[in-house]
Amino acid sequence: MRRRGQRGAVYVEFLVAFLPMLIFFECLVQLAGLFTAKLVVGHAATTAVRAAAVVVADDPRYYNDQPVGQATGDRRDAVLRAAAMPLRTVKSVVDVAITFPSSAGGNDDKTSYVSGDAIRVRVDATYRCFVPFASRLVCSFLTGRRQLVGEAGLPYHGADYAYGSASAVATGPF
Repeated sequence: MRRRGQRGAVYVEFLVAFLPMLIFFECLVQLAGLFTAKLVVGHAATTAVRAAAVVVADDPRYYNDQPVGQATGDRRDAVLRAAAMPLRTVKSVVDVAITFPSSAGGNDDKTSYVSGDAIRVRVDATYRCFVPFASRLVCSFLTGRRQLVGEAGLPYHGADYAYGSASAVATGPF
């Protein structure tokens, strides 16, 4: 009786065990990148809302004479630049947009603020998955991308004086 060769069986067993482990490891690496980007997007929202609390109340002469309390034009661009700074650390973030919702999780874009309002900034970022094969499992199968959202809010205190006027000069003991 002739014995059958078993040399190929070891190779097949190796592939059966190795490929799922490789795919599992790739998915872990992709998830680590995705969760890191999610943390950075949240930090970008915090940075942007801190900038907005200052920029929206800042002197109009620095923003092409745009009125105080407006989150449009050059003021909005300054907040977008503040949000973009932390996002530069994640090379896989390919697109960023900011909005100023009037409430948590809102879809509107509030542009005018008065002292006592809450100012919120929402950062929407597109994350491009980069690990071969795992990117299709962890992110969108067709595009290999995923939307990340970060939102933060702070009270807006505004400016209680007119810039450039005599009433803006402090007359107290300090």
